[in-house]
Amino acid sequence: MTTDAFYNEEYFEGKSRRSPPHSRGLIYPMAERTARFLCRHSTPMRVLDVGCAKGYLVEAFRAQGVAQAVGLDVSAYAVSQAEPAVRGRLLVGNLMEGLPLATGTCDVITAMDLFEHLADPVPALQEIARVLRTGGRAYLKICHPRHPNATRDPSHVNVQPLAYWATIFRQVGFSWVRIYETDVTEAGSVVDRVKSLLRRYREWAVIGTPADYKFVLRRG
Repeated sequence: MTTDAFYNEEYFEGKSRRSPPHSRGLIYPMAERTARFLCRHSTPMRVLDVGCAKGYLVEAFRAQGVAQAVGLDVSAYAVSQAEPAVRGRLLVGNLMEGLPLATGTCDVITAMDLFEHLADPVPALQEIARVLRTGGRAYLKICHPRHPNATRDPSHVNVQPLAYWATIFRQVGFSWVRIYETDVTEAGSVVDRVKSLLRRYREWAVIGTPADYKFVLRRG
């Protein structure tokens, strides 16, 4: 991952054309859907959003009743732009240098659009596994190779197919709870294709944008 010098105002506000604007109107509705999805069956006590940017997902988790939702991002600029109500819950730091949390203290860790920025994802996943409690879950949203922005953003240094991520997750010791893969052509009968389209629409409407991988992983 490059440093705060790259993830600056130009990057987050789309002025450099390296990334679309990280605006509240665009991001917060997706954050709300994600928080609702992950809190659907139970409300986790402690959640960490790694790569939290302006803290929209932390804010959404707190709106769902997760009082101990916190975030970490490498960009001091992004953290400084968070809503005042959550700014004190966000830390500036680098996942690759270790998380400032004790082992086994988080119920859920999220990382949205983060891992395509990491040339070597293994240390980051190991650190996430360390901080998760046994049975805790990680929710990762990772850029699909077919995403329109997959190669346009020069910070996307690790855009990989599904098999790559499956191998890495097993290497670190995560088990799979569920995988969502949108905008990928599937063979099968007409009925199967209709079911697939309905599933993709439901997943897009609930937890994110098309052409992303969404992984729900379990530790232990």
